[in-house]
Amino acid sequence: DVSAASIYIAAKLSADPRTTRSVCNVYAYLMSAPTRQAFPDPPPNDPGSYFLSEGSYHSARALLLQTETIILRTLSFNTKVVVPHHLALTYLQTLGVLPTVPSSTSRNLASRTLGYLNLALFSPQLLYIMHQPTSLAVAAIYLTAREVEVKLPSNEWWEVFDVDREELGFLVVALQSCEGWIRAEKERWAGKSCPVTVDEVNLEIKDMV
Repeated sequence: DVSAASIYIAAKLSADPRTTRSVCNVYAYLMSAPTRQAFPDPPPNDPGSYFLSEGSYHSARALLLQTETIILRTLSFNTKVVVPHHLALTYLQTLGVLPTVPSSTSRNLASRTLGYLNLALFSPQLLYIMHQPTSLAVAAIYLTAREVEVKLPSNEWWEVFDVDREELGFLVVALQSCEGWIRAEKERWAGKSCPVTVDEVNLEIKDMV
């Protein structure tokens, strides 16, 4: 319920909002048996398994809007979020490695930088909570530039963006470890169902402990 309402709020604030009907339909599909596996094969096309009747839709919609209200009250209706993606692109331009007319190298640099920032969302070290967006952007740029062999300024350029060497080093190692952690999690969850409800999550936590 919380994840559905969070997605609904995020989409509402974006340039591509989604209706309550769309969100409810998607979650009805996600809660259906064939799609509950962590890494499922393409499920058979069985609309009956995730059909949302009119009555069920109105119940789901009411719960969605109620949960949305709770989230917004908890946030004091402050929905402003700073993410590192646009900062990273701005920093690349500032460093002079993202020209106005992009080349294949600069496209690859920008794409891989944004890819690392997306990968960091899966980090068990909660990088997006524990570190500032500026630090995440700088670490992604530093790591990507080394991989694609793009020359950055020889001085400690990250200090211009208020990031110290120690934090940069930690984040670079953390970003490099994300892929291995995701691979291990994929193997651990192979063939298992994803916990979706609160009871299922609590049961999974007990099993882990």
